Amino acid sequence: MSDQRPTDELREEHAHVLKKLDALERIVTHPDKRPETTAELRTLATFFQTEFWVHFTKEEEALFPEMGKYTLVGKGPLGIMLREHVELRASNELWQAAVAGYLSNTDGSEFIAPMKGNATHFAWMLRDHINKEDNSLFVMAEQWLKPIEKQNVARLFIEIEAKESAAVKQT
Repeated sequence: MSDQRPTDELREEHAHVLKKLDALERIVTHPDKRPETTAELRTLATFFQTEFWVHFTKEEEALFPEMGKYTLVGKGPLGIMLREHVELRASNELWQAAVAGYLSNTDGSEFIAPMKGNATHFAWMLRDHINKEDNSLFVMAEQWLKPIEKQNVARLFIEIEAKESAAVKQT
């Protein structure tokens, strides 16, 4: 096992996601540059449709249950994070639908406003969520979890990533 804390791994993933959000916001605010940004938009849509959700799985199936030994999972900070996960999934679905419409139509102009609006909402909500996790929730995890519990979380992260990688290979 690595000496890295599981929360450090999640923070690194957050930093990667924030860069993706910067790119997303840049693209959707310049729909006039469609020919230059189509490939990047497809890549971002794929990332936020697949790879990104492994992060939520790691939190929901590994970190949050361990933290749940010290606080209620459905209430307080963990409850808020779980509700926000649901809201972020719904927001992403709306954005994905708008992107699909935009990319599948030659003109795509009717999808520009919903794509931009949904992307902006998704990005704002996700940035706020990441801030709460990085600056509050993960601090609590670092204080509460014993070394053995952190090791368990790290082991589960590896299992989750392996399972997700195997699922991607099957598709």
